[in-house]
Amino acid sequence: MSLLRRHAPAPPPEILVVIGAHRDELAFGDQVAARLDGTRFGLLRIPQGLSGEHPRPDQVALFRQRHQDLYLQLLDHVAPHHRLLVDLHCGVNQGGYCGDVLCADHRLLDCVADHAAELGAPVRCITLVSNTRTLSRTSHLVARPEIPEAVWNRSSPIYVGLEVYLCDEGSGSQQERRFAESLIGRVADCSESLRDRNGQRRLDLK
Repeated sequence: MSLLRRHAPAPPPEILVVIGAHRDELAFGDQVAARLDGTRFGLLRIPQGLSGEHPRPDQVALFRQRHQDLYLQLLDHVAPHHRLLVDLHCGVNQGGYCGDVLCADHRLLDCVADHAAELGAPVRCITLVSNTRTLSRTSHLVARPEIPEAVWNRSSPIYVGLEVYLCDEGSGSQQERRFAESLIGRVADCSESLRDRNGQRRLDLK
């Protein structure tokens, strides 16, 4: 009889972080991903994402279709154990780094807003809706996303878009990467808190 016990494998991360949906943002995404705890966060790296440049008028329809197709392909990488999908992006704000958190679950946004002062930079919480003219049950700003509703309006995994604005183009400063890491961590903490208290359910904010 063997006296050696086999250790159960560690459970896979329940949070999937997506980087590189826009290829010019991949350098920043790589730097932030390198800071994340691999036991808590899984990574989906898109090496050849879409161009972040505005398409010419004659290319708009094709660009939108490619955008839709790319995001629908994300669902192929979602496993049953994933409860949170974090889509990381970056932009530029020369006035100072800051962030936007976009999600259809206003409870998660409420939680992030309650802790925003701890993050060291301004954070806006924006509720994703399918119709911006419809009054939603939220005190936050609202926006209609350009990605498929099958991706952003679902109970599992909850979709969260993160837009981190840097002071300049590129891979970001150490301070900006640290801010992005903290913002991802806060979103993850809020998701866990909601799951523990209430479980997950679909919130239709149309």
